[in-house]
Amino acid sequence: MRSIVYAGNDFSDVCSAEVVARSANPIIAEYMRVPGRAGALLVTGYIPPVDVTVRLFMDMGYNPGFTGMAQMRAKVRRWLSWPGGGNLILPDDPEIEYRDVILVGAADWSNLFEDGECQLTFTLFDPIGWGAERVERTARFDVGGNWPTLPEIRLVAAAGSYLQVSVPAIGRGIRVDYEFSGGEAVVVDCQGETVRINDNDARDCVALASDFFALEPGEAILSTSNCTYVETRFSERWA
Repeated sequence: MRSIVYAGNDFSDVCSAEVVARSANPIIAEYMRVPGRAGALLVTGYIPPVDVTVRLFMDMGYNPGFTGMAQMRAKVRRWLSWPGGGNLILPDDPEIEYRDVILVGAADWSNLFEDGECQLTFTLFDPIGWGAERVERTARFDVGGNWPTLPEIRLVAAAGSYLQVSVPAIGRGIRVDYEFSGGEAVVVDCQGETVRINDNDARDCVALASDFFALEPGEAILSTSNCTYVETRFSERWA
């Protein structure tokens, strides 16, 4: 891949690009003071938004003339002008997509001719990239990526008073207490922390001890109770 894709616009026909600056994901620590203890007690940490700088090179493979160049620059401006941001794919890792991205800085073109270049700065509000989308229909499968991912579990209930899906290795799972007649479609969305039965909100049926879970990279083994079908959907996540 020779350029960026931003907000659904592929810049490859107009520009080539290279990533020129990107920091490692920093951690912001949250802590509390403890009387009698030196320093502080670490409570948790989180990854804030990070910036990535990209240099664009006008690179159409031909000289479109002064008017054509003006039109191309206008097209690039329009493609970058999304106040609500968009998704971004970078040329150095085209299999990974970053979501919730916005352009926060742009330098002038170095010149107005076909060899002009400019520098852009994007803020990745979600700095953990999204890789391949996966659909697994068995209880045991491998999870790619190098970061935990929040799955969507689709199940078909058997007749009974409850349904459960869990990951025994981490001791977390969701139990749905409901009088199932059998055949109901149940969707457990761990990212949105919702449960739906036949497309109706069923969060009030989630048992108190339930805990929405993430899948760690590597082998995953799901355990289910009182269901006849299970399908796990997730995207690989990359730090």
